[in-house]
Amino acid sequence: MYIFEKVRKLWNRMDIYIQPKLKWHVKCFVFIDFIISIPLYGLGINDYLQYEFYKKRYFDRRDFIVHRKRMKIVKTFNIEKDRELFDNKEKFNEIFSDYLGRVWLYTKSSDYDTFVNFAKSVGKFIVKPTKGSHGKGIRIVEFDNIQNLEEMYEELLQEDALLEEFIIQHENLASFNKTSVNSLRVVTLLCPDGKVRVMTANLRMGNGVRYADNFHHNGIASLLDTDTGVVISTGIDRDFRRYVYHPYSNKQIVGFQVPFWDKVVDTVTNAAMLMPTVGYIGWDVAIGHDGRIIIIEGNAAADPDVSQMPDQIGKWPLYKKYIK
Repeated sequence: MYIFEKVRKLWNRMDIYIQPKLKWHVKCFVFIDFIISIPLYGLGINDYLQYEFYKKRYFDRRDFIVHRKRMKIVKTFNIEKDRELFDNKEKFNEIFSDYLGRVWLYTKSSDYDTFVNFAKSVGKFIVKPTKGSHGKGIRIVEFDNIQNLEEMYEELLQEDALLEEFIIQHENLASFNKTSVNSLRVVTLLCPDGKVRVMTANLRMGNGVRYADNFHHNGIASLLDTDTGVVISTGIDRDFRRYVYHPYSNKQIVGFQVPFWDKVVDTVTNAAMLMPTVGYIGWDVAIGHDGRIIIIEGNAAADPDVSQMPDQIGKWPLYKKYIK
């Protein structure tokens, strides 16, 4: 049953990712190639399609971080019990409090009066369900629009929600898409020589009315030069649409200079040293209107899709030399 589901899923996705109305014999060829690639590269359906393996040579394919190589990186550099702390939003905020740049409140560790004081003092806050991922359930709440504070509090308790002060982002980033905090994904690696290195970096933008800029929810991602913070690729979304200009604001993506890039690098480098048992981290970073560098969250099993899809170049060689 499991194999049948895999076959059906791949067969249907070919028309979306490769080409509409593919002929059946082409689909058969792609399917056979995928089956062979599973043990050869250790990949899944998403890896095969989003990295366009169906049109890549062996020498290009082996450079991509697919599922097996991603897990090798995670298991080499991250101790499992400490990695789990990154999935606990409350614990993460406690550990990295000096780098958050905003006030926050965990509903289940607070009472009603504390919640009211928090909401009133910040005026506008982000709700993050602690069990969510990929931006699911995240929303903005304004204190003046809450009709019943007690009902709101009970609702947030049920969601096991973490509340964070709303980020007023730098105007250069806000101008891409004003409905979302347009953030950076910066991946660091604590290498065997004791140095923290920035491996890859991305600019991520919302695409329309969503509050989150998450790539898995209609977001757009482009690749940054890690030395300069300049965008060096077109933007891309999950449907493989490419953008030189943002589709809503018409602001040029390619060539954009991320402000305060040196401060961004310094911040994530210092934060990465706080927990040396977790050496591979994908940091989600915002830049405040006043130039503050704000760490939104850290991901101890960061998906490399946003770093490999924009330019369709595998990033495994960046890590291979540090894996013993």
